[in-house]
Amino acid sequence: MKWRRIIRYTSCHAWTQSGLCASYRRLAGKRRRNPNHENTRRGAGLVQRVYLLRCAGFGMGCMPLALVMHSQQAPHWLIACMVVACLTWPHLAYQSAKSGPSLVLREHRNILVDAALGGLIVTMIHFSPIATVVILLMFAMDAMATGGCRLFFMELGATAIGLLCGLAIFGPTHSFADDRLIGVVWLPILIAYPLLLAKVVYDSTIVLDERSRELREMSERDSLTGLLNRATLSNRLETTLAWARQAHRRVVVLFIDLDHFKTINDVLGHHVGDRLLVRVADRLQRCVDPSDTIARYGGDEFVIFTTSEAQGVDRALPQSALAAIAEPMQIAGHELFVGASVGISVFPCDGTDADTLISAADLAMYSAKSRCRNGYATFLPNMRTVADARLDMFTRLRSAFRAGQIYLHYQPQVDMRSGEIVGVEALARWHDTQHGEISPAMFIPVAEACGLISALGEWVLETACTQAMAWRQMGLAPLRVSINLSPLQLQRDEFITTVQQVLRRTHMPPSMLELEVTESAFMNDPKTAVRLLAEFRKWGIAIAIDDFGVGYSSLNQLRTLPIDRIKIDRTFIAHIGEHDDGAIARAIVMLADTLGLAVIAEGVESIEQQNFLLTIGCFQAQGFLYSKPVQPDEIQQMVRTGARIGNPIERAR
Repeated sequence: MKWRRIIRYTSCHAWTQSGLCASYRRLAGKRRRNPNHENTRRGAGLVQRVYLLRCAGFGMGCMPLALVMHSQQAPHWLIACMVVACLTWPHLAYQSAKSGPSLVLREHRNILVDAALGGLIVTMIHFSPIATVVILLMFAMDAMATGGCRLFFMELGATAIGLLCGLAIFGPTHSFADDRLIGVVWLPILIAYPLLLAKVVYDSTIVLDERSRELREMSERDSLTGLLNRATLSNRLETTLAWARQAHRRVVVLFIDLDHFKTINDVLGHHVGDRLLVRVADRLQRCVDPSDTIARYGGDEFVIFTTSEAQGVDRALPQSALAAIAEPMQIAGHELFVGASVGISVFPCDGTDADTLISAADLAMYSAKSRCRNGYATFLPNMRTVADARLDMFTRLRSAFRAGQIYLHYQPQVDMRSGEIVGVEALARWHDTQHGEISPAMFIPVAEACGLISALGEWVLETACTQAMAWRQMGLAPLRVSINLSPLQLQRDEFITTVQQVLRRTHMPPSMLELEVTESAFMNDPKTAVRLLAEFRKWGIAIAIDDFGVGYSSLNQLRTLPIDRIKIDRTFIAHIGEHDDGAIARAIVMLADTLGLAVIAEGVESIEQQNFLLTIGCFQAQGFLYSKPVQPDEIQQMVRTGARIGNPIERAR
């Protein structure tokens, strides 16, 4: 049985990847536009079918009832009233049922009115045997077929009410003698009406089956693209893995994530982003085989898995997918170019269940995205180790921040001509109880990734400003304090309010504060970053570009940025005096002088580096030649004693 299910799945699956997705998207789109469409259509269908059934029943029964009443010498006006009621009531009931929002409930109410009328008619014909049986049976079948046992028992009660009303109007008389000719007239009704009822029930069953299939498709597929959704993907992959385990076959899983999709959503709107996702889904379907499975995993993520034994399929398939996505798209008057990052995992070497394989492909995708984007990477075991370590650091960093295990050290910034301390840079440090000192190069990216950078950055800002004011209250000369900003902080408009509040609480003069930003801060959202930094400069806060030269700033961009100082990166200083002639450092100093900007070098560790910087016109520096980052009381001691640190130019001569 297990093999039969697998064979049935693989044979039925091949045709569902393209045409079904398109038709499903049209269906889902209609459902999204009108959330009450399904209930309204179902109720309208029921009302129409019951209307036809009611017209047939009352229409066919009208003549035999008139003949029975005529044989019983009933008044002509009463016969006429009965005929008018039989011919008009179906139309009144239909108009009543379709005029309200709750169609099904209104139709159930009409069926109870049918039953009451049936009881009244039975007393009107004085319980004529054949007519009584036919009438009561017809209305009982209607109630059971339309509303089940509950409506059937309610119909019995309505019939009883009609009988009581009829007995009160026409009296308890009865007539058990039926004319044979009238009995023959009832015979077609006894045959035709059950057949008509069976046809209506059959049609309803077909409609319900079709609707059940549609609802099943809706539960299995993504409403936007028509592809399989995440839950169905996991089930299909598990089924395929069971088959592959028996057949000793490989299963290749691709995890695809679009590059810079958020930018398209933010700039052009979600309606353009949705159309882009639909277009990408169509292109991916065209580049896979019919036997492959493709799903939208969520957001801008797609998953493909294949059991193909073609040589190099784990390379050819991602290349084909990337090429298909990279083609330009015309959407809403915009020509869009989209890339993607793809991660690859393979059963059984990278995992034996669906969740593990998808997770492995996801990790490989992030590896591809971190390397170059618009490429692919194959899962390696160390990726999981790195991810687990990163997750562990997430947890430990949050706990350390709450427990106050993050602290600040300060590195002096020195005038190399005199050795005088002219400022300090505040640097966050973390002493972990398990792993000891952890480098900021490791935990700052983690703080950015886990959303802790805003709280951490605000704490660093307030702690450094508080310390600067404490030094000033001790009688020390004012020291400029430099604080590093994350690019993420400059993407938040509320950061302006944060800085204002910190300066107000600490009573820190803006002129004593310098904010350092890297060149990457101007890449993601340059307008917001420039606007925030320009606002800070209006207050008197100095702005410096940190690690200058390792980013991608153009000279034109540098000329327009609201900055006061350039910080030469240590990579352009480290080998001066060895095999580096310092040409880049010299060019940066000349550029800063041309633009009227101050300049400072970081990472100065030798006398040769200091002397070279002095000769090219760079007079301020920081580095281990002068002091490593130290605790606040050591800075206090250095400034209080007026110590000249490093090798001032007077002594160098």
